[in-house]
Amino acid sequence: MQPIDYVLSAVGLCIGTAAALFPWHVYLNPDSYGPPRMAFSRGGVIPEAEIMALKSGNAIFDLGTGKFVMNDRRPPAVDPVTTGEISPNAVSGGDLKQAFPSNGARFEVLAVDASRALVGDSEGVYLIRPRSRLPDGTLAVAFERDDRGWHIVTSEEKVLRPN
Repeated sequence: MQPIDYVLSAVGLCIGTAAALFPWHVYLNPDSYGPPRMAFSRGGVIPEAEIMALKSGNAIFDLGTGKFVMNDRRPPAVDPVTTGEISPNAVSGGDLKQAFPSNGARFEVLAVDASRALVGDSEGVYLIRPRSRLPDGTLAVAFERDDRGWHIVTSEEKVLRPN
């Protein structure tokens, strides 16, 4: 063996030993390798009002005035508590003239894939799934694929393809 072979063998053994021992050094001395510890100024006690202000998502400090704004807030105009209760005598306030396709409407198939399709008409664009009603009043029975691509099969056995 040449002298260079002995040198390369020794260097290889040193690198291998260092690679095997370094993870143990990190494991046994985590304070030397971890992020610095955070120091809190209040000893871990956060006032309840500040916790509530942080949960609400509103600002707690105004940079313009340099003051805390927690106590200067007005109560919200709408009650944020959801009760889930509906009065039996309530009158529907919904829009009865909603933009939804009607029977006989002309529409265009924009895109189709295995589980959904986009169709559009003069009122808007709609995402439909199998068994959904199409703007012309028929149902989208299935979305199928053939050699020309994906298409919609309707309840009247029509095949609708994207343009």
